[in-house]
Amino acid sequence: MADIRLDLSLRQEQKLSTQMVQTMETIAMPAQELNEKIRKEAETNPVLVIKDRSPSYSEFASRYSSATDRRESYSDSSYGEDSDGQQGSWIEGMVSSRESLSEHLLSQLWESDAEKPVLAAASVIITAMDGNGFLPSPPEELLPPESRQYAQAAMDIIHTLEPLGVGALNWRDSLIIQARGLGMRSEELSLFTKLVDSHLEQMRLGKADEVASELGTDTEEVNALFSFLKTLTPFPGRKYSSGYDEIVIPEISIRKEDGKLRMKLERDAVPSVEIDASYRDMAAELKGTRSEEGRKARKFLSESIASAESLISQLEARASMLEKVGAFLMARQQPFFLEGPLYLKAITLKEAADEIGVHETTVGRIASSKYIDTDWGIFPIRDLFTSGVKAESGDTVSRSAVKEMIKLIIQENTSGKALSDQKISDMLAAKGIKAARRTVSKYRKELDIESSYGRSQ
Repeated sequence: MADIRLDLSLRQEQKLSTQMVQTMETIAMPAQELNEKIRKEAETNPVLVIKDRSPSYSEFASRYSSATDRRESYSDSSYGEDSDGQQGSWIEGMVSSRESLSEHLLSQLWESDAEKPVLAAASVIITAMDGNGFLPSPPEELLPPESRQYAQAAMDIIHTLEPLGVGALNWRDSLIIQARGLGMRSEELSLFTKLVDSHLEQMRLGKADEVASELGTDTEEVNALFSFLKTLTPFPGRKYSSGYDEIVIPEISIRKEDGKLRMKLERDAVPSVEIDASYRDMAAELKGTRSEEGRKARKFLSESIASAESLISQLEARASMLEKVGAFLMARQQPFFLEGPLYLKAITLKEAADEIGVHETTVGRIASSKYIDTDWGIFPIRDLFTSGVKAESGDTVSRSAVKEMIKLIIQENTSGKALSDQKISDMLAAKGIKAARRTVSKYRKELDIESSYGRSQ
């Protein structure tokens, strides 16, 4: 008879409850999407009551519907025009959907037969995505230490989900992921990657021959790749945003009043909800009932009350975290709020997480797709967390501040000749900012500013 042995071992396994996943989703939602979620819940749950507020949400939203131009220079750049200046077909036909991006991705994820730790890691990564389908930081940084070993397996699954291209760090990476997902491989994928990374501006200017020479291929191949590129979507998550990106609604305000900074949550951006007390009384009256009809009624009420309590808990957690992040930013970015974008400091999500006492991914979610109202305009909260470059003083100047300097240098140029990236780098060095030519080029592209040969000055 074969020996029978019983081995005991300890292992750590992460399990995410439905409530935890829902809370993470709610924290990540922008105000407009959250309003839609609350409306849907109120329509199907009779015990949930939306409190009346003044002004109404629609009135509040209209205050900020024209604020997009104030944040344009701080949003992600995109390659959205053909060489003739017309918007390409690859950003046309963005359709709205009432299903959120995270809901759409999670519904596909749950159908996977992958191991539970991998699915748990993938769900964390999905709920950290912004409205474009992009991640605020590399996936390993979004996961707790015990789950980081599953990061690559989780990303492999995410990159198979529809829409293709989600889970990227930016729109360039997204285009490459889409190309790979559509079957592009080996040398062709390598050429496509180089085209996306370094040669889009030249293609916009009709310099396909020049690009072909630099890539070591023929013009026909380059034009074919560029034509294929135009069929892709630079922001794959937007078609699930229900058009929310068109209206910018700040959920927090930090402004100078009487010489001091004041912070407040814009509570009208998200309606307040409560449970109708009469339904609680009704559920209590039905306790102990013996009739089948009475038991069904009590079960329905209990489930409805539990669902409403869950939503209220999620909203409270979201508001609390938003307030904590706002307080952190008011303290750490005080020069920015008082003096403007040139004084934005380099701070990270991790610094905020350490001070607040939460995981970095939680801060990333609250900063995703939400806006802050300041004396200098409305900004994505995420833009107030930024890396930087070293100054001669030894201080780190934020990435956004350096981008603002580059924009001002170009705008204030009166020489009659367009400044090269190297010249801009030299001018920054004269101000004590060490930014290499390649860094200047990268930041200029993010500002959607042409290179020197594509600008008049």
